[in-house]
Amino acid sequence: MSGLDEFEDELETCFGTSCGLCERGCPVYQTLYTRTLSMKGRNRTMLGLLKGKFDITPSVIEAAFECTLCGNCDRWCALKNTDHTMALREHLLKHGVEPMKEHSSLLASLKNYGNPWFQPRSARSKWMRGLDIPRASPGKQEVLFFAGCTSAVMKPLVPSLVASAKLLKRAGVDFAVMAQDEPCCGSTLLRVGQTDEFEKLEKDNFDKFKALGIKKIVTSCPGCYTTLRRSAERLGEDIEVVHITQEVADLIRSGDLKVQRSSEKMTYHDPCHLGRLGGIFDEPRDIMKAVSEFVEMGNNCYESRCCGAGAGLQSAFPKLSRELATRRIEEAKGTGATTLVTCCPFCETQLRTVPGINVTDLMELLLEASSNGG
Repeated sequence: MSGLDEFEDELETCFGTSCGLCERGCPVYQTLYTRTLSMKGRNRTMLGLLKGKFDITPSVIEAAFECTLCGNCDRWCALKNTDHTMALREHLLKHGVEPMKEHSSLLASLKNYGNPWFQPRSARSKWMRGLDIPRASPGKQEVLFFAGCTSAVMKPLVPSLVASAKLLKRAGVDFAVMAQDEPCCGSTLLRVGQTDEFEKLEKDNFDKFKALGIKKIVTSCPGCYTTLRRSAERLGEDIEVVHITQEVADLIRSGDLKVQRSSEKMTYHDPCHLGRLGGIFDEPRDIMKAVSEFVEMGNNCYESRCCGAGAGLQSAFPKLSRELATRRIEEAKGTGATTLVTCCPFCETQLRTVPGINVTDLMELLLEASSNGG
C-alpha cells in the first residue's frame, strides 16, 4: 500500500490545477454540497496535513471517512484520488486517531469471527445445504467459488449464492468451496484504513489458496472480486480472479443456456466495484438483454451512481447513505422499469431499504429465466 506522503506530488498538482471536475459525479458532494467532502477539498486537506498547515481535527476525520470510495472522482481525473483517500484513512489511524466506533465493531467481528457481521464461522456453510458442492481440499480442484462474507451469512442474500452455484454447475465448471474455512477477502479492513491488518490477511489468504492448488477464483461479491484480483496482482500470484457474471455470460452467448425473455421492463445498477472499479459492464448487460426488456438509467457504466453502502459509509453515516440510495431508486423508477437488478450483496441490501421498486439479484433472475429448470 502507498503512504500519504507518496502522493504529495499528486496533491500539489490538484492544488495547482483546482479544476473541480471531481465534484461532477461525487455522490457525497452532489448531496451535501460541502467542498471539504469533494475530492478537491479532501486533497487540499491532505496536502495541508503533510505541510503541517492543518491539525487532525474532527472535520478532517469526517472528510476522510464521509466517502464511499466509489471511484467516480477517478473517472474525471488522472490522479489516483481513491487511493489518496484510503491513504488518508491509514495516515489518520497511524497518527493516533481511533477507528470510528461504528467501524470498530466491524473490526472486532472480523478478528473474532472472520466476517464483519458477528456470525459464527459455521454460518458460512449454511447456504450450500442440499447443493452437493465439494469442499476444497489440496490438489482436488483448480476452481474455487468464493461466496464472500456477506451473502453467505445474510439470509436474504443466500438465494443469490444458490443461483450462482447452480449456474456454475450448468456451465460444467468443476469447482469447490471452502465453506466455513473461507476467509474474509479483507475489503472491509482495506476500506477503513486498517492497511497493516489487511496485508497480513491478504498474504495468509493466498497462502491458503496455493496450498489448495487453486488456479482460478470465481467470486459472487464485486468487492471480493476487486480485492482478490488486485491482491493477486500485487503479490505476483498466478491465480485468475473473475466475477460470476463473466463466468456465466458465455452460457448465453454460446446458446448452452436457454432462457425465456420476460416482457417486464427492468433496469440495471452497476455496482461500483464491478463496474467503475472492476471494468465489467458488458456481461451483466448481455444477461439483462437476454432475460428482460432492458432499459438503461441515465447514469450508467462509468457514470453509475453509487448506492451509498460502500467503504463504511452505511455504518458510520446512515442518513447520508440512505439519501444516496434514495437518489438511485428515484433514477431507476424514472426509467419506467418495475424491477431494479444488481449483482452485489451490499447494493442489493442497500437499495432494498428504499421502497418504490422491486430489487433483485442478477443471478437469481437468470436462473429463474432459464428454460431447463432450477
